[in-house]
Amino acid sequence: MKSYKRDGNNRIVYSKDMKLIELIDADYELLSILLRLDIQLPFGDVSVEEMCRRYDMSPTLFLMICQVYACADFEPDVESLQTSDLRHIISYLRASHRFYLESMLPSIAEGVERVLESCDAKQSVILRRFYESYAEEVRAHLHYEESVIFPHVESLLNGSAVKKNMSDYMAHHTDICDKVDDIKSIVIKYLPESCPTHVRCDLLFNLFRMRDDLSKHTLIELKLLTPMVIAEERRLQQ
Repeated sequence: MKSYKRDGNNRIVYSKDMKLIELIDADYELLSILLRLDIQLPFGDVSVEEMCRRYDMSPTLFLMICQVYACADFEPDVESLQTSDLRHIISYLRASHRFYLESMLPSIAEGVERVLESCDAKQSVILRRFYESYAEEVRAHLHYEESVIFPHVESLLNGSAVKKNMSDYMAHHTDICDKVDDIKSIVIKYLPESCPTHVRCDLLFNLFRMRDDLSKHTLIELKLLTPMVIAEERRLQQ
């Protein structure tokens, strides 16, 4: 299966010619991207380019999103994207929101409840309060994007007049990637020994996955969405 190419630094070379199954074999975490894009299994031996053509998506954008998730030091080249790709970026970010709200947060909530079974009343109150605060902040963050940022981009693409620019909106955009640290510390350091380690680890795995995924989500917004929107704003003002 491992027939994909590597560069001089032994990093996988992601290309539109590689088979989709090779892409997943290179980094199985990329399955979550296919899930969000509603790409259906089985996909046989199709290439990335063939899959993107089938789903009406730019191979360049698809591979760029994959590399953001797979490579910690990857720097997206927005110059290689088209203005039309903005709609696909918004669609992907919205799909990520549904993934967080319908899958990841419920899994974390379930893990919190399992952990609380071994806690006394005081510990339960503290952990539940931290989790509910975290979940509410995530929901508020996503709601801001859905109700303010995404409509701004869509209005811009539709040629409608906009009252503010992207820089104004992003200035009020909070970072929630580190909020999970409070819950993590409680689970690791302060819960009683009666709380089984495997129950704690299940919760911690989900917390770390959520934190890391949100950081990639933020990177797409900052490195792809924002500069492309600002460039389009400047183009329309000329």
